[in-house]
Amino acid sequence: MAPAKLTATILAVTAMVACCASAAATLFPAQSCGEQIKYFTNCLARDEIRQQCCVVIQDTSCLCQLKRAVAVPCIPHRRHGHRCPVNVAPPAVQMAELKRLPCFKGLKCLRAA
Repeated sequence: MAPAKLTATILAVTAMVACCASAAATLFPAQSCGEQIKYFTNCLARDEIRQQCCVVIQDTSCLCQLKRAVAVPCIPHRRHGHRCPVNVAPPAVQMAELKRLPCFKGLKCLRAA
């Protein structure tokens, strides 16, 4: 694909993601952090729109929840099986990747008690 055509395609996809996210925010009530994190991590899997994934997060506390989940990955207990919380980030999401996104730059999270 020619560079100009690729750039136009990426811009069109970016505009579509931003438009859909803003339309979803007005049409649907606020979603749970688990749902927002799921949409966010699904978006991260798409390289061409990764920088626009922040628009699917409606509440910054959900970003903090994701940040904590990535910082302390769930390791299943060897005798008691898998007892990890539901709706946490998949292992493919790395902290270094998150720190490059605009919504994580300057993100202030309260410490969990």
